[in-house]
Amino acid sequence: MKNYFNENQDRAIQVKDCYYIIADCVETMRSMPKGSVNTIVTSPPYNLNKKYGKYDDNRSFAEWEELIANVADAAYDVLTPDGSFLLNVSPIPDKKTKEIIPLDAIAYFIFKKRGYALRNSIVWHFNNMQNCTNRLSGRWESILWFVKDINNYQFNLDDIRIPYITKGDKRLEGGTGRNPTDTWNFDIPESDFWYFDRVNNMTKNKLGLSEHPCIYPTPMIERIIKMTTKPGDVVLDPFLGSGTTLVAAQNLKRTGLGIELDERFSEIISKRVLNETTDTLFGL
Repeated sequence: MKNYFNENQDRAIQVKDCYYIIADCVETMRSMPKGSVNTIVTSPPYNLNKKYGKYDDNRSFAEWEELIANVADAAYDVLTPDGSFLLNVSPIPDKKTKEIIPLDAIAYFIFKKRGYALRNSIVWHFNNMQNCTNRLSGRWESILWFVKDINNYQFNLDDIRIPYITKGDKRLEGGTGRNPTDTWNFDIPESDFWYFDRVNNMTKNKLGLSEHPCIYPTPMIERIIKMTTKPGDVVLDPFLGSGTTLVAAQNLKRTGLGIELDERFSEIISKRVLNETTDTLFGL
């Protein structure tokens, strides 16, 4: 077993070519080998008082900002020189004033202060979300694509191009497809919008994932991984949750690493990697 977590490696749980650890993500990343991860993709709690178990999702914004700052700091050394950090955050209402807080703007300045450069701000559009009665209903979240070096990073455009589909389009003959743009809409799979519908409660119950309040759509993570890594690279999710990032990494022949604070999700993570993925990458 390759050592991905240094002194914490003996606590790592291996499932196929993926490894995850039940621990605090900041402390764990601080002890990981420097320059060992090609891409980090994650979605931290949004401070909405959701039921995550061990994690307190009812913090002050100052505490939330401190958490994100610590994550950004610890992740910087873990990433390779051409590494990427993709952070999914959402505009949320302030619990007291009800004013909408743009977490993506707050996160930008936190990451910028720590040496990252913003390469793209991606709009993730979806439909199945709560309907508001006192304001417009939210149907999007941000995915901030940060890089360590604005002049040196992986971007595999050909791996994520959208095929041309218009009948009679001359580009269909030998064309490589269009750039998917920075608005992601997967409601129409062959469109140039990046739309990935959220995993609703019915789907979570069907998959046995009802315990976790927020679950990524796997195709969205697969696109991110293909965009910023190549087969054999290492992908890390420091807020692993139900394990979607590991599923996507395994299916794309990348080594998936994860850190999750709450041990009650461990069985779910292992089952998903076993049941929703292809064979092992290295035949282990």
